[in-house]
Amino acid sequence: MNQTFYLLVHRHHISLDPEDVASDFMEDGEPLFWDDSEDSFKVLGLYASRKLAEERIERARPLPGFRRSPEGFRVHEYTLGQAHWLNGFRTGERSEG
Repeated sequence: MNQTFYLLVHRHHISLDPEDVASDFMEDGEPLFWDDSEDSFKVLGLYASRKLAEERIERARPLPGFRRSPEGFRVHEYTLGQAHWLNGFRTGERSEG
């Protein structure tokens, strides 16, 4: 029996303004998280059904941070025990190894 689960992720562009209402900064003023594209990714949970993940989206959408990017939610479907990224991935570097 295949077990499917649903990973809920939110992506939004980071505000570099610490005075922003829902800033992406910790109390000491340092950025909480960022990557080269200045997008922030947050994992909201792992769910047993797509319906549960979608219900969580509706609860999160009005919250600070999430409401700035209401379309940033994505539900990714996975099957337990199924391998992913079998050939690795590109990092932007010409050669590894």
